[in-house]
Amino acid sequence: MQTSTARVETFSDSVIAIIITIMILELKMPDFKSHQSQYSIEKHLMGVLPYLAAYIFSFVMIGILWINHHHLFHLLKKTDNFLLGQNLFFLFWMSLIPFVTGNIGANPVLPVSTALYGFIMLMTSLSLSWMRSYTLKKELVHTDEERMLRKKIFQIVIKGKNQSYISSVVYLISIPVAYISVYLAYCLFLVPIILFLIPAGIEEEKLTNKMIEKNS
Repeated sequence: MQTSTARVETFSDSVIAIIITIMILELKMPDFKSHQSQYSIEKHLMGVLPYLAAYIFSFVMIGILWINHHHLFHLLKKTDNFLLGQNLFFLFWMSLIPFVTGNIGANPVLPVSTALYGFIMLMTSLSLSWMRSYTLKKELVHTDEERMLRKKIFQIVIKGKNQSYISSVVYLISIPVAYISVYLAYCLFLVPIILFLIPAGIEEEKLTNKMIEKNS
């Protein structure tokens, strides 16, 4: 059975939106009262600061995962049942990000909290890598009549797959590193963001836009 890629994207977008909503709901609002002292306000802000930092980072990572997912499905000509299952597997691990975000926000210097965060991000990134590899193996990626465009699509998909696997390796390394230094593990968490910002991601965005214009 083949399902429209647009339908898969719509479902995935809805799940990702709910994941972000759950995260922001964990950011507790202060108990607003009149005649509140400056000290009590500062105390509340200091209390939520670790979670706010974890929320911002997780929001950025979810945004990157969403963009990569968007690019992946826009470069597909069709889907199949196994890819749908892989997509659900990807969304399952993404749905656990609010849990580890809350945990690392409450316990930012505990190695187990950092390692658990790294593990969930590892599985999320790895599941995206598997989807990219599968779409290439099963020839689900769009093939254009223009030879140069077809070659460009293949190159971009390969680059995206390699970046996803590199991110997975970085997250894997961060798990044992967290028990040596949580701060070093946090530095490793920044690597996937840097990878996303290099030209391959920009090229993928341009190619995706071109494919949308061509198919519209």
